[in-house]
Amino acid sequence: MTGPAHQRAAALVTVLSSAVGVLVGLAWWLLTPLARLENRADGVFAVGLREEAAVAADGWFAACAVVAGAVTAALVAFLVHQRLAGLAGVAIGGVLGSVLAWRLGSLLGPPSIEASAVSARVGARFDGPLDLSALGVLLAWPMAATVVYFAIVAGLDARHAQDAHEAQGTQQQV
Repeated sequence: MTGPAHQRAAALVTVLSSAVGVLVGLAWWLLTPLARLENRADGVFAVGLREEAAVAADGWFAACAVVAGAVTAALVAFLVHQRLAGLAGVAIGGVLGSVLAWRLGSLLGPPSIEASAVSARVGARFDGPLDLSALGVLLAWPMAATVVYFAIVAGLDARHAQDAHEAQGTQQQV
């Protein structure tokens, strides 16, 4: 990635891939079931299993991120001809997009337990915050993007090499 065209391509892919993070954050916020909490005189308690909600939040984030990574990688593989720039763009953009999606989803979700409990009357139920319990899922997007990008590029390059070989064989027979 030495020339200005490669750098521009990588930067463009990174920015566009990161922008998809807004859509992923919205999807995560809309799809994820939140923990139900109850404000009691002796504290805030979970109604049902709070751990299930945490696992669901991580799972929904990972699912949304993998879809975003696969789609962006496929688009970049077919539209960007500088392979190294495309790879750098989907990997870096995937990390930035994941962080943006996480922060946006958390921001759109309910406030912290403490803030909600202060404003809730005793006996009131409210939703817990939207957050990730396993920050490793932030890597789901760039990992999916990298794997899909390599798979598509390998297929495209193999097909182009075979077409070029067949064209060369046809020219030699004439």
